[in-house]
Amino acid sequence: MATHETAVTQYIDVNGIKLAYRRLGLDTGIPLVMHIHFRANMDFWDPALINALAKSRPIILFDNSGIGKSGGEIPTTLHGWALNVIGLVKALGIKQIDLLGFSMGGGAVQHVALAAPSLVRKLILAGTRTSQTPNTVKGPRDVIAELSNSVTEEEFKASWALSFFNPTPEGQAAAEASWKRIMLRSQDRAPHLSPELAKRQMEAFGKFSEPHPLNPYERIREIAMPVFVANGDNDLLVPTENSVEVARILPNAHLHIYPNSGHGFLYEHAELFAKHIDLFLDGAESAKTMAKI
Repeated sequence: MATHETAVTQYIDVNGIKLAYRRLGLDTGIPLVMHIHFRANMDFWDPALINALAKSRPIILFDNSGIGKSGGEIPTTLHGWALNVIGLVKALGIKQIDLLGFSMGGGAVQHVALAAPSLVRKLILAGTRTSQTPNTVKGPRDVIAELSNSVTEEEFKASWALSFFNPTPEGQAAAEASWKRIMLRSQDRAPHLSPELAKRQMEAFGKFSEPHPLNPYERIREIAMPVFVANGDNDLLVPTENSVEVARILPNAHLHIYPNSGHGFLYEHAELFAKHIDLFLDGAESAKTMAKI
């Protein structure tokens, strides 16, 4: 069985754009498609999480257009990102998926759920929020600016550790351990997105952060499938209060907050989060299953 470190990069044409993706895990079952965070490509998932999830289901990782090994340009709306996800799944001939979005990717997957609700069986929102609400809490500008503007790999690593993990010795040790795992895939890697191209991602998120009738908050009741909302208890990038809010206003959502962790909770608590995802995705009745978490 392929792992995050060994999965082969494949390519497929999606509306004239060559998108890169990897398949790993089991050969049968509903695949879990995973959308990565700001400035990252599919190489930047932590293997501790991906390989744990791959033990129980098929996993599809991918680079959206203009990211990593994929061609095309980065769309300047999260709806545009979502259309690429839908196109990828349809090009692969898959009828139904489970879908996870992390951070900025969490905004994109909400748009997927709205644009193609029959495609998404269950939705997972990790370290993210819905579009602008009257109660949206924004993170510190200096932390976001450092993550946006870092150039070299060392600068990006430092800004990632600062913004994803607690500033305590324990938190920074967890960051170092996670980064080492992420770098275990030494072949067939792509670098983090340049600050110049990251401006297109920020433009997309800026539109997500303005009230608009087609944004998810204005249509939140239409996201009717079961949703698992998760975050750390001290998220600097997307403050945890936002996860609490989106879980409250979604029609069928469940919330879990992981202790002593921040935006990168899913790497710091990788094994536990994977078990919780398994409970959520494999439970015949989400509410009863998640009540045990």
